[in-house]
Amino acid sequence: MTIKDIAREAGVSTATVSYVINDSKNVMPEKRQRVLDVIAKTGYQPNRVAKSLRTKKTSIIGVLAEDILAFPTARIINGISEYMEQTDYHILLSDLRMMDSLFNRYDQIVHQKDKISEALSFLNFGAKVDAVIYVGMFDRDISGVITGVNKPIVVAYSTSGDEHACSVTYENEAISAQLANHVIDAGHKRIAVITGLAHTAPAQMRLKGIQAAIQEAGLSLDSALVKNGDWERASGYACMMELLEQERGVLPTAVLAMNDLMAIGAMDAIRGANLRVPEDISVVGFDNREVSDFVFPKLTTVEIDLKAIGFTAAQAVTQKLSGAGEYAEERSVIIPSKLILRDTVAQRSDT
Repeated sequence: MTIKDIAREAGVSTATVSYVINDSKNVMPEKRQRVLDVIAKTGYQPNRVAKSLRTKKTSIIGVLAEDILAFPTARIINGISEYMEQTDYHILLSDLRMMDSLFNRYDQIVHQKDKISEALSFLNFGAKVDAVIYVGMFDRDISGVITGVNKPIVVAYSTSGDEHACSVTYENEAISAQLANHVIDAGHKRIAVITGLAHTAPAQMRLKGIQAAIQEAGLSLDSALVKNGDWERASGYACMMELLEQERGVLPTAVLAMNDLMAIGAMDAIRGANLRVPEDISVVGFDNREVSDFVFPKLTTVEIDLKAIGFTAAQAVTQKLSGAGEYAEERSVIIPSKLILRDTVAQRSDT
């Protein structure tokens, strides 16, 4: 079937059929219904290739993921897909598989620039996508990494100051203050912090939020109780072992770990010292990874709304293509995070 066949059978012009298919102009309800009835009866599908040659648009959004096995990626892509199902756009996914080459040296993304450029070149000139969503596996600034693409670019779970880029990421500082306040409200005064890699943006923002909450409560953060981890479980264990070497009378009563993996490592160390979580030392994490709901006791943490990041990134990129919508002119969008209160914070009355 062609548009001409549809028009002949529905008794309308080919232009009317085109307007109905593309929903581009108002068509009299009776004529619209006749066209839709013929389309339903014949199972007609528009020829996307022919349309793309005519309009110079493919209705394909390239999704370039740093690594589909990374913690945030699957749920971000799920959010992208959910939004795109509501539109005429399709996604083309490309996986850069960076976990093995970068591990947790996320700031060295610049060394992967050639690999990124090659993948972007394929999306841009080979697949001829209309726009690109770049899905980071860690929250950091990737300005200057994406080059040579004069199409709308939305960076999800990372940030970019590049001219054509819009960033969609999550809230760090205020939610970390809320988490610290939850611990303070439970009566804790001697609070330890296990940071991620100290030079990374999430570690710095989360520490800033924690410090603000502690200061506002009239407390102080003892520098001896701040230990630098590297986001991995083993570093959480090692940092907690250092904290346990403090004199028994000045042990922290609560530990704020900057992600769930380090929090679980800290819990292992606490139990290994014949202490209890949360009765002796409370522990909180960040990320709300699946494991945080399976450990015992269940971990109090912060949930990053990864699906909303993907959904919003998809909204933003399509609105930039159409030039209309709340995100059409945005350069940065921050998705709220929320506390997940479980079982690893105990009430204190003796601190």
